[in-house]
Formats: sequence, C-alpha cells, structure tokens
Amino acid sequence: MAMTISVVIPTHNRPDCLRRIVECLLCQTYPPTELFLVNDGNIRVDPALMRMAESAGIRSRVICRGEPSSAASRNAGLSAATGDIVVCIDDDMILPPNLLSELVDLYERDAHGVVAGIGILCEQIPRTWKWRLWEVVSTATGRVRWAPRRAASRYVRVGAALAGRLRPARMMSGGAMSLRGRIARWARFDESMKGYSFGEDREFSYRIGREHALFVAPSLRVEHAPAAGGRGDWRKRGGVYVENILYIVRRSVDGGAGTVLLVALDFAATMVQYSLWAVLTWRRENLDFAIGMAEALLRRGAGAVRKILCGC
Repeated sequence: MAMTISVVIPTHNRPDCLRRIVECLLCQTYPPTELFLVNDGNIRVDPALMRMAESAGIRSRVICRGEPSSAASRNAGLSAATGDIVVCIDDDMILPPNLLSELVDLYERDAHGVVAGIGILCEQIPRTWKWRLWEVVSTATGRVRWAPRRAASRYVRVGAALAGRLRPARMMSGGAMSLRGRIARWARFDESMKGYSFGEDREFSYRIGREHALFVAPSLRVEHAPAAGGRGDWRKRGGVYVENILYIVRRSVDGGAGTVLLVALDFAATMVQYSLWAVLTWRRENLDFAIGMAEALLRRGAGAVRKILCGC
C-alpha cells in the first residue's frame, strides 16, 4: 500500500508565500494525502487555497491559533496529522515537484523502520554575494561546537538500499523536516519557547535524536525565499536567541566547564558575525541582533553577580 503523507505548514501573515507553497504542493508528482495550514496570524487564510487542494484530492484543514508561536503551531499540525510520513515545512519555502516522491522513496527503502526522521536541506535564494559571504563567515566562526555528541543515528545501520543517501543528523531544520507517523504521534516541540521560537527545532532534534535516529538527505533540497512577517524586532530576537540557547544547553547538553566555554565562544562568534555582516551590508537589523544578544548576556551576568553577593 502506498505511503500517505501529511503536510503541516505554520503561517503568520504571509498570504503570498502561503499561496505559493500550496501551489507547489499541487504540482507534486506524489501528492500529499492531507494538508494542515496552521494560522497564528491575523490575516485569514484564503478559502480558495483550500478549494484548490480539495479539488486535487488533498484533504485540507485550516487550524487557527490565537497566540503566535512557531512551536505551538507545529504541534497543532502534528496532533492533527494521520499520515505514514508527516512533513513540517515553513510557508516561505519553494518545493521542487519531485520532493515528496523522493522522500517517500527514502522511507520505503528503510526496510527495518530505523529512520525516525529525515531533514531536508534549505538553500537560500537569491544567492547573492552577500549571502555567500554570510556562509563563509558562518563556517569561519565555527558555531555550535557545544551540540550534544549523543545521537541515535550514529549507532544504527540503515541498510544497503540507503547507502550514501542519508547522513546522520544532530539537527533537522523546522523549516523543512519530516517524521515517521509513529514518531509524529507523540513527538512535540517545546512550547515554552514562545513567539518566533528561535531554536525550537534544535531543542526538538537534540531531545528526540537521543533515542530515535534522525538523518538528513543531501539529495532533498528546497529553496528558502525569506519574507517579512512573524519574526519580530531584531533586537528582541537577539535576546531571545541567547535565552533559548541557554535553555537548550541546560536541557539537552551534558558537560561541565568545557561546555560553558564552548557556549561562550559561540555567543562571541555569533555577535562578531552579525556585527561584521551589518558593516559589510549596511543592514541595521543585523547590528540590532548583536546588540540584543549583548544586552541579554549582560542581564544574565548581572543576575549571576547579584546571586553571589546575596549569597543565594
């Protein structure tokens, strides 16, 4: 029997992006069985999109939420999904027509069902010199060296049919990821990470990946065409990034002084990266992000000093 696919798309005030990705789904050579549009914005989902999907034989539903939250919106879709494979994808992605057919092929090749999830690579568009420079700086700064080493995917054998097609992954991007249905029935994102959650996919992957094998498929790629909407103030985002990384480290990473040092180096490298990027591109929001990070770290440091002085 053919595998069924559920697609979950969180959306927040980006109607043009939403229409584009629904149209991408309608062009798939292996169409999804069901589609869930989880809307936590204040712009209503165009009913015409649902009619288009239904006319193509795709069961469709809009799930409305009041409070903006990437994590909670993904969870709402996961709770509703019934497919053998559940795909979570952001509304500002562009999908090739064969994406779902290739994804199904990979899961079908997993004869023993050891693959719990497969991540999909996201390629930024347009690929300007600025974006290429960003990638170079990211590689040079060597961020996230503190990530947990324990991952189930490092210790399972996927079989000859998948040889060279998958590589172990410590993290799957929430913007383009898939799970086996049996995993999606219970696996949930941490809803304590509010708003544009910034790292909820990292926390999810580290936690789930300890016991269940997560992979990334180099052959599966989508294009990411970033659009405004839902991401909030950049200075605030910098602060949220700091708080969420510290939260993830506390929850998911084992280690002592070495881990603390690596996290500190990560924060320093990230601030340098965004500051340098602001200078090279004349984009104020990148500097605001670095400032937001610095402010959050200063607040954390001041709080630690107060505890020491108060003896509590």
